[in-house]
Amino acid sequence: MIDDQILITRQELFDPAVDKALASEHAKRERIIADVPPVSAVRRLLLNSLIYMPFAAALAALVTWMLLEPHINDRAALRGEILLIDANPSGVPSGMIILTVGSNRVLVNAQLKLDPGADGEPAFPSIDRLKIGDRVEVSTVDEDGVIVGVALRPAIGAAARSEPGDAWALYVMFPLTAVLIAFGLMFAEGVTTRNWIRMTQRALVGSFLAGLFATLAFVPAELILAITAAVIDSELKHSNTLVITIQDISAPSFIIVTACRSAAWACIGAAAGLGMNLVRSTRTQLRNTVIGGALGGALGGMFFDPIDRFFASTYSDAGLSRLIGLLAVGLSIGIFVALVERLARDAWLRVRTGPLAGKSFILYKTPTMIGSSTEADVHLYKDAEIDPCHASLHRVGTLYEIEDMSSRTGTTVGGDQIRRRRLVSGDQIVIGSTILDFEERQKRTPVA
Repeated sequence: MIDDQILITRQELFDPAVDKALASEHAKRERIIADVPPVSAVRRLLLNSLIYMPFAAALAALVTWMLLEPHINDRAALRGEILLIDANPSGVPSGMIILTVGSNRVLVNAQLKLDPGADGEPAFPSIDRLKIGDRVEVSTVDEDGVIVGVALRPAIGAAARSEPGDAWALYVMFPLTAVLIAFGLMFAEGVTTRNWIRMTQRALVGSFLAGLFATLAFVPAELILAITAAVIDSELKHSNTLVITIQDISAPSFIIVTACRSAAWACIGAAAGLGMNLVRSTRTQLRNTVIGGALGGALGGMFFDPIDRFFASTYSDAGLSRLIGLLAVGLSIGIFVALVERLARDAWLRVRTGPLAGKSFILYKTPTMIGSSTEADVHLYKDAEIDPCHASLHRVGTLYEIEDMSSRTGTTVGGDQIRRRRLVSGDQIVIGSTILDFEERQKRTPVA
């Protein structure tokens, strides 16, 4: 059998028409790179994970607050006329008195905090100067079924009482926050990739696991928060009051309480990150979300107590601190998850054309499948020239290679049709009508 041979005559070799054809082909290839339209700044911003992930997580935290806040009331406020003053009640510690405000009996002592009225009325000079008929507003807490006064001030207007909240709402806060933040982050990622099927699967499974792990993480979180209770109890023993609030504790105790709450939220953030990527993800992805979730939870958790101490009123509950704290938790988790992923990435594909122009896909696994299938790791839709499994990216040592999977229209790298090709940072990949840039983190050159 004689092999087919391509014969080029001397005339053809030096024919100007051949040079012209080669120059034209070369110009076409150069034009592929030069004619790619730039992605708009707005689109780049919206598809930037440092933008959409914090936004989605903060929105999820806001939903958590809106669902739970109507059921939470840390300090019930009583407002009305003093009907009775029992200066020597039986069955209570010495020095305590009982005020009957409206239909409610409130236990107070001589060290009760006395504040000016909300409308500028002067504060009562002392508990002893209170008399029947005075209209007051008392900030109270429920201590084992006994209403204990925290602070008192003059008040005008009709009698009113804000009922204590439901205890379950505070216990649900940790797992519900983790569930909704995990769902928000995965939903946002699904929206930016337009892979609705995979997004739905991951969001449902990831949210369930985030809630499960957050429930388990509630145990160490509660143990950490028990330290804050011990610190506050220690402060209470050295004071003459019945109840001590975050506004009243000393600066060292306040720092300990804030640090403990930060650590507790770090546990919940890590649990949310673990649940998000436990299924259908690589170890690198799992590590990144756990670290990002823990760091974000720790930072966001530091906002609760300072807001309550410096900005909240004694006569209102901690709703403002919970709102800002939860928003800070969501925002911080979103930022840190995106930031850790970005800092830890080695290589990625940036889409230059098509519906996903501006979107980046971090290369976590090998092989990374590229195609029109919803099961593809890089899902490129609305391009009829792309096969369900069109090409794959392989990590070989510290290098990356792309392989065409016998596709109908082929795969082009730098203008050349390839079967398998090693990639370098900056290579342009054309798959169907979609153009992608391969980018790689700059490797450090060892010093000789």
